Amino acid sequence: MKKIVILIISIFLLTGCYDNIELNNLAIVTGIGIDYIDDNFYVNYEILNDTNTEEVISMKSFIASGNGKTINEAFTNVNYKVSKKPYFAHLKVVVVSKEIIDNHLKDIVDFLLRDTNIRDEFFLLATTNATPLEILSHNSNYYPVVSELIINLKDNEKYNNNLAIDENYQQLLAKIISKNYDGIIGTLSLNDNEITINNFFILKDYKYQATLTKEESTIYNLLTTNVLSKEFNKMYDNGNVAISITYSSTDIEVLDNEINLNVELKGKIVENNPNFDLKNEKTYEKLDKDFAKVIEDEITNFVKVLQKNKSDVLGLQEIYYKNTRKDNHNLWEHASVNTKVSLQINTKGFIFEVMP
Repeated sequence: MKKIVILIISIFLLTGCYDNIELNNLAIVTGIGIDYIDDNFYVNYEILNDTNTEEVISMKSFIASGNGKTINEAFTNVNYKVSKKPYFAHLKVVVVSKEIIDNHLKDIVDFLLRDTNIRDEFFLLATTNATPLEILSHNSNYYPVVSELIINLKDNEKYNNNLAIDENYQQLLAKIISKNYDGIIGTLSLNDNEITINNFFILKDYKYQATLTKEESTIYNLLTTNVLSKEFNKMYDNGNVAISITYSSTDIEVLDNEINLNVELKGKIVENNPNFDLKNEKTYEKLDKDFAKVIEDEITNFVKVLQKNKSDVLGLQEIYYKNTRKDNHNLWEHASVNTKVSLQINTKGFIFEVMP
């Protein structure tokens, strides 16, 4: 009897899964490029290439491409050109052309929703002066995997120009589908033979709506995320003063006739050409007041740009609905904008004198 029990247990423990696929038989796709040219969709996979040698294992990538009259046909044709089964669990970015954003975004969204093999945690970005294929093909020995490079650039932007959008495709899709939000995505370009992060595109009803300038893009991030770096400048008689915002928190109230934005900020001085006395608390009181006015004006102008373009990327309609349980999709376009900034530059703990 014991032998029979052991035999039965062994069958379950030693038998492999019938649908299990070995890793060596998978083509690991880290990036996808999608374009539309001459009535055809073009799809490009960036695929990891594991090259085993006696001395080193090098991780590089190569491109597989296909095209078709429909997006499904294009994906099917590129799959035929891959010798292994495409594997999308490590997909990091999907790069689309301006033509896709202008006219075919709904086709892409519908396809990605139906394809259960493609996870929805990747980042969607658009190209400006290059095709998706040119972007994904732009690898080198220093940057062997372009998708990894793009993610690193995005993460680094949090500490530099504040041009990073941290919403993945799932979060973006929720806004695109919602009647109370417009979507926003980042863009990529090739400048001086390098891939760079650029300003933002606004999406409305699966269509391109407007382009934010770099300054407007950073203001959007200031209002929607806890900013790690955002610089403001103000000229004084003896030169420029620059501060870097290190913390942001925004409360937005939407009423029938007005939009109230209360913004709490913290920052540090990064440039002091007039040589203000930074050991004097009065200096900080003046700078807090002066820069609060500068930032208030920029935020107010940014919201007016949104009103002009009828682009509700801040979810103003959603805020109004939550407070009133009423739908009024146009009131925010004509409401007055009131901005109040509370700014604290270099708290007392940062004021010190270096001893000789």
